[in-house]
Amino acid sequence: MKKNIFFLSVFLAACGPSPEKYIEKSQQALAKEDYDSALLFMKNAYEISLPKEFFITDRKRSFSFLQASYNGERVLLVERKLAKNAYDTTKVYAIDRSKKEEKKKSIPGKIRDINLSPDGNTAVFLQQPDESIKKCNIWLWQIDKNEIREVSYSHCVTKPAVKNDGTVWYLRLDQIHIFNPETSKDTLFNQGRKPEKSTKKFPAYAYFYASPDNKVWLIYGAAGSYRLYQLSEKTLKLVSKEIASSKLYLVSENKIAGVFIGGAGNHQFVTLDPKDSKINRRMKAKVWSDAAFVSNGEYYYIEDGVLAHRKGDKETELPFWAEQIAVGTKNELLFLSSTGSAMHYANVMPPAESIKIYNKAVEIDDSKS
Repeated sequence: MKKNIFFLSVFLAACGPSPEKYIEKSQQALAKEDYDSALLFMKNAYEISLPKEFFITDRKRSFSFLQASYNGERVLLVERKLAKNAYDTTKVYAIDRSKKEEKKKSIPGKIRDINLSPDGNTAVFLQQPDESIKKCNIWLWQIDKNEIREVSYSHCVTKPAVKNDGTVWYLRLDQIHIFNPETSKDTLFNQGRKPEKSTKKFPAYAYFYASPDNKVWLIYGAAGSYRLYQLSEKTLKLVSKEIASSKLYLVSENKIAGVFIGGAGNHQFVTLDPKDSKINRRMKAKVWSDAAFVSNGEYYYIEDGVLAHRKGDKETELPFWAEQIAVGTKNELLFLSSTGSAMHYANVMPPAESIKIYNKAVEIDDSKS
């Protein structure tokens, strides 16, 4: 049985649970060799100890998704719910950070995925009414108009996208569809031409992304074997057959799209030339759980749940556990913590008292493995 390894004297929170209370609960869990609970309690103690300036919203609120517009001014958030309430009505939030305004709507059921238009004016949600249903509904939120509506449906393993003009791009019955909210018309893209599967052994799923230069990208496939397409107004252009992940990233400096290519153990992260969309090989890399680019040579990423920063050859692990990240204004980092807090980091480290709590949490995390 592990011994009680620490007692920290930390300041009390103004209201609600204090860091001390969570530390005490963590010690009790350690005494029972329950390392998962002990770590979770310490993560909560750490976040409560942080100054409010580290939080985008009230630290008591918890979210399951975070995305930002490409200028970082608008943040899209989806509330996090308990597993027993997963299919209850879900609240979604759009925070305009420059105006300090918050808008919210409700969507029935569980939200499986989200996408925000590059300008941050429109959001699209993939909503599952019930666990037994494999067909998900697509909801469109025109944020500036504060209007939300259900527009279509798709497979529950997919990712619709929305462009700055408000059009929604998605796959239904292996055909690409475009929904126009101004006319309420749904049309087939490229006369219904279907994208090709990367392998016949597995079903193929579609992941759409809209970029600030008005392009739509499609990553299509499954099980680490995907094809990358660029969609113009009328054509479906195959860019690569060797995509390793269903995620597409944007390098903020030039708004260049980036993807992983290659097989297991031989992954490379590459950017795509904005003029002809040909692949430019950049660097060997692991497949991060998420990444956010400040420029070609500077980026944040999540590996094993921990946030890290790389600029040139210098790599730094940051004192945060994170699930999703995005670049905010003036190269700040926006992120969703592992407890669901919406936070931001702008090269200001937490106070010494908080770092002590973080270091103790890291010791517990290390002892688990």
